[in-house]
Amino acid sequence: MGAETLEVLKRRKQHRLASGVVQRNTLWAATTGFVPIPVVDSAATVAVQLKMLAELSDVYGVAFNKSSGKSVIAALTACITSGVLGRALLGTGIFANLAKVMPVVGSALSIVTMPGFNAAFTYALGRVFQQHYAAGGTMADFDAKKAEAEFRQKFKDGLKFDQDGKTA
Repeated sequence: MGAETLEVLKRRKQHRLASGVVQRNTLWAATTGFVPIPVVDSAATVAVQLKMLAELSDVYGVAFNKSSGKSVIAALTACITSGVLGRALLGTGIFANLAKVMPVVGSALSIVTMPGFNAAFTYALGRVFQQHYAAGGTMADFDAKKAEAEFRQKFKDGLKFDQDGKTA
């Protein structure tokens, strides 16, 4: 086998492994939406997302830095909560977190909305980083502003995944 063939096989294996990492952690993130305690659910979701970024970094042989990962998650959260899409999310993730403090009704609302929001966000984060790393990027050179449009699209894809019950 030639060097080119080996490189193609290596990339295919990385893609397959990375896709599994994203799918597995998307499902874990969805389950964090069932945690009934405000702040604890968000901390659990971020922990899953950081774990996913670390696993993707391992797949692609890229150095992972936890504080950089937190910064990326915060920057992409800002991207998704701004503009028209952000207003639509008031009925999902953000509202659901605030609603948890209301007895009974708040918990019921959050159980309906948070798993989908957490899964879609984690799916988008994973897919954006999968593409970034596959293109030779690192955690240090990730630019959330440049990735914003792709992240928004992957977030929408993640919401469809959640609604359809299909793998995206």
